[in-house]
Amino acid sequence: MPRCASSTFLRRTLAVVSFVTAACAGETPADEHPEQALPEGISVVDASGSQRFFATPARRVISLVPSATQTLRALRTDSLLVGRTDFDVQDWLAHLPSVGGGLQPNLEEIVALSPDLVIRFHGEQDSRTPARLDDLGIMHIAVRPDRLQDLYAGAILLGRVTGADSAADSLVRALEAGLAELSQRVEQLPRLRAVYVLGGTPPWVAGPDTYIDEIIRLVGGDNAFQDLGALYSAVSPEELRAREIDVVLVSDASQFDATLTPQARIVEIGDALEIPGPHVVDAAWRVAELLHGTSLR
Repeated sequence: MPRCASSTFLRRTLAVVSFVTAACAGETPADEHPEQALPEGISVVDASGSQRFFATPARRVISLVPSATQTLRALRTDSLLVGRTDFDVQDWLAHLPSVGGGLQPNLEEIVALSPDLVIRFHGEQDSRTPARLDDLGIMHIAVRPDRLQDLYAGAILLGRVTGADSAADSLVRALEAGLAELSQRVEQLPRLRAVYVLGGTPPWVAGPDTYIDEIIRLVGGDNAFQDLGALYSAVSPEELRAREIDVVLVSDASQFDATLTPQARIVEIGDALEIPGPHVVDAAWRVAELLHGTSLR
C-alpha cells in the first residue's frame, strides 16, 4: 500500500482473539495445550495466534495501535497507559511520552518506560518489533482489525489482559446493538453502489472482507469493488470509469479526481472510517446519513 494510504490504515487495529486457560508461561502455540482450569492468571491467544500468559492484569501499557488506545479509554483503563505513538494526538494523551510510530517504534524509549505489556499491530510490515520485544523480555500482544468481528474480539482481548472483562463485554454488546439498530433503520432505503477511496495515485480502494466493506453493506450500500481480489488495492482510472458507481466515499474530496466517476456523487466523510475502534457506531450512522443524503436519527 502506498505511503499516503498506509498511514491511515496503520492506525487501524484490533485482532482475532480467543482465550484459553492453561498452566504455562510466556508464549506457546495455541494448540499445544488443552484447555484447563486455571485458578489464577490470564491466558489469551492474540491475532498472531500466539498464546500469552499473564500472572496478573497488565498495569503499565504501551499501545502502538491508536484504535486499541481508544478502546482502552472506552474500557476506562487508559490510566494504565505509559506511552503512546506519534499518531495519538488527543488531548487526553498529551501527557504521555511518544515512542515513535506504530510500526518499528523506538525500542529504547519503550524500554525506558518499563511496560509490562506492549500492544502491537500484527502484520508483515513489521517483523522486527515482536522479535526485539521477545529479546528484551517485554510481554506483547498483537491485534489486527480486518473485520468487525476482529474489533469485538480485540475489545475482549484488551479487557481480558487489563482486568476489565465486564467492561469489554458491555462495550461489545453496545456496539453490536447500535449497528443492528442502524441496519434495521436503512433496511427500506434503496441500496446504493458505493466505493471507498483511501487516496493515492492511482486511487486505492477498499475491497471485500474488510471492515470498510462491512460498514458499507451494513448502512445500505453495495461495494462496487466487491470482486477486487484483495483487501485494499490500487485501481486504474479506466477501471473506476468502467464501474457502475452511485456514490464515492472519500475522506478528503480535494484529493480525488471527480472526473474518474462522472456519474457518481462524491461524499466527503472525513476520518469517520479511519479507525475501527469504539466509535464505530457513531461513524457508521454518520456514513449512512451521508450515503443516503438524509437524517436517520
